[in-house]
Amino acid sequence: MKRIILIPGILLSCLLAVPTAEAGSRDFLICIPGSPGTSAGAAAFMTPFFRRIESLAGWPASSTTGSYQPRYAGCMASIRSSRPGFAVMALGVYLQHRRDMHLKVIGQVDMFAGPGRRLHLVVRKGTFRTLAELKGKKLTSNHLVEKRFLNKIMFGGKIDVAQHFVLRQVSRTTKGMRDVARGRVDATIVNDDELRTMHHRSWGRKLTVIHKSPALPGAPLVAFGRNAKRADISALRRVIARMCSGAQGRKLCKSSGIRSMRLATQSTYARMIRMYR
Repeated sequence: MKRIILIPGILLSCLLAVPTAEAGSRDFLICIPGSPGTSAGAAAFMTPFFRRIESLAGWPASSTTGSYQPRYAGCMASIRSSRPGFAVMALGVYLQHRRDMHLKVIGQVDMFAGPGRRLHLVVRKGTFRTLAELKGKKLTSNHLVEKRFLNKIMFGGKIDVAQHFVLRQVSRTTKGMRDVARGRVDATIVNDDELRTMHHRSWGRKLTVIHKSPALPGAPLVAFGRNAKRADISALRRVIARMCSGAQGRKLCKSSGIRSMRLATQSTYARMIRMYR
């Protein structure tokens, strides 16, 4: 089970920041606030990913670079300074900025980082049964950066997490679960992969889920409407579904912590957009 825990770190290490001087309309931003890793740790990992995009899309070699940002402030600074053409964004960041940044959905990426298919509110068995009972209690998680997303999507507008809980952000995926199991905090939020890890650990038998989010789509793959060229958007659309296909594609995606990449449109996120409003 160690491998499951480490995969988000592998993904997030793979998505490296490169010098902004090389930025251009074919460049990518990977914006997953709250995730582990840094922007400066994985040049060697990301290069094959970009080379495959270029090869499939028919773009010149070395015409694509990228920036991984694990902090919201870093995402915004990179967008302003580098003006990338494309991005894989955390769902909450997309929902917040889809209009002001003129974001056009062209695909979705299923990966181990971020909220995944569902988020789960976990407590120690025999302690709390409802959200109301957790008022004023300690909540720790690596999924606390995008509070409006939690308020609107995970909790359906019923609570304001910043007012309802005493919050503590952690970076390691299992720390929050262990802290709850040991009685150090009252609750944590985990994604599907982290929940599966919990079920395979001895301390996980002490924990239970009392609330979960609605089903969530994958991370949006978007084009910046003011930066990306129409021809490049069309070219990328044609190759998204092939990125993780074949022996080379499967190996590359697996090593990057990506399950799949597929076409999508704004309608894929219509329910999330309505809830977020």
